[in-house]
Amino acid sequence: MKNTSTDIVRLCESWWDKLADATRLEQQTFIRRLLELLGWEQPIPFSPQAGAEMLGAVPWLLRAGNQTTVAAYFLPPGTLEPPSTVMERGLDFCWTTRTLCRETQAPGIHYVLVSDLHRTYLYDARTDELLAGTDDPRAFDTEIAPALRRENMDKGALDELRRQPRSAVARHLREWSQRWTDTFVLRGRVTDETAALALDRLYIVRFLAEHDILRRTRWRLQKRFEDLIVLAENTPGRDSGCGARLVRLFHDMWLDWRIDLFAPVPELDAMLSRDDVAGPWLREAALLAQGKFTIPTILESFNHGDPMEKMRVRMVPEENEERDRYLAAQTLETIDEARIEIDLAEEGYRAIFHWFDRVVGLYDRLNLDFDHHARSAAPKTVELDLFEWSEIDSRRPAACTDRLAHACAHGIGIYHADSRQYRTARLLLTLHLISAYSRRHESVDRLPGLETVFVRRPAVLQSGRVIGVRRTAQQTDTELH
Repeated sequence: MKNTSTDIVRLCESWWDKLADATRLEQQTFIRRLLELLGWEQPIPFSPQAGAEMLGAVPWLLRAGNQTTVAAYFLPPGTLEPPSTVMERGLDFCWTTRTLCRETQAPGIHYVLVSDLHRTYLYDARTDELLAGTDDPRAFDTEIAPALRRENMDKGALDELRRQPRSAVARHLREWSQRWTDTFVLRGRVTDETAALALDRLYIVRFLAEHDILRRTRWRLQKRFEDLIVLAENTPGRDSGCGARLVRLFHDMWLDWRIDLFAPVPELDAMLSRDDVAGPWLREAALLAQGKFTIPTILESFNHGDPMEKMRVRMVPEENEERDRYLAAQTLETIDEARIEIDLAEEGYRAIFHWFDRVVGLYDRLNLDFDHHARSAAPKTVELDLFEWSEIDSRRPAACTDRLAHACAHGIGIYHADSRQYRTARLLLTLHLISAYSRRHESVDRLPGLETVFVRRPAVLQSGRVIGVRRTAQQTDTELH
């Protein structure tokens, strides 16, 4: 039986020997021979887009019998960075693979293979996830080639490749963020807290890329950020003004959308306005997969350091009978003043999501009750005109009008014990708000302010005080009777 593995290694190594004098025709010949060794006698050619053409890529489609489709790009020798160096820096792409993956975003493409027949990257096109990267032909033959063989692809071998667990993805994000936090502190001469804020802002911008909730700007925000990345990439080592433009973008996040994390911080603005700081940061930030910027991954990235903080990241919210009774007792008359109070030190960060959604869910239910009562009270034979309905609607509780905003202003309080808890909770709540508006298909002019949400936890709680709910005088009197 022919040893195709040995043939693959020899073929790739002989191609690499042609680094100095390889022609386009020879490149295509070697690629066809490699694909034949993998069982692909008739791959499907397709026209490269601008970026792929500029890189000299030869593209082929590999379509298995189960309709799994791989867009395979083959490049001249020496085009790609070694995957090992990319992954050591906590990144998912080099600039070449990022360009090709972005040009291959299509519903019918499931995987992207990028190779110069020496170094190889394999991505899940649907999630941007780097599934495998090899630095030499022998590693390619053992780690990637088996899944690409025609008979194995027909059996779903690519879908069975092991994905990185969320804990590993979160660790990579944390290590990358910590490296840049240290860089900001050293080069920008800022505090750790200020440096961490820059990373939190990046998380928000990348998260918004998947959630179209900003009514007046829509995707223009993302276009501005993408333009900044292009500017930073095209002008490395030169004064391009990308830092000043990044600061202006962050200012607009505050002025136009009032996202609390973007409130002006002169120390941070001074650091990010420097092209020698902002430029390299933007270039690397662009090489992180979008899949890293999800709420579960970002939350898990805080699972480090102090054992108690690690516990707070992992804690699953428990039911609270007192809060359940309190919420169940709310009516259209009392809901505007109702407030749930969370103690991060005792309940952990996931409690934010759980109880925020419970409060908003209560608003939704009571809003339906209001509409039902309004329809029941309306005359049966007379159609309400606009003015009559406006008069009825004016009696709707504020909690039932702008529900997410009311939850932030009145419905929920979060006790934090230190700056780390505050930073983590503020970031997570902001992300959760963006996600909630997106799930509800609601767009906003501004995100709700969080000024009244966060409360510094007192060293000693008031005697007899149970953090959990806040009762009005009317509710207390009702319970006593």
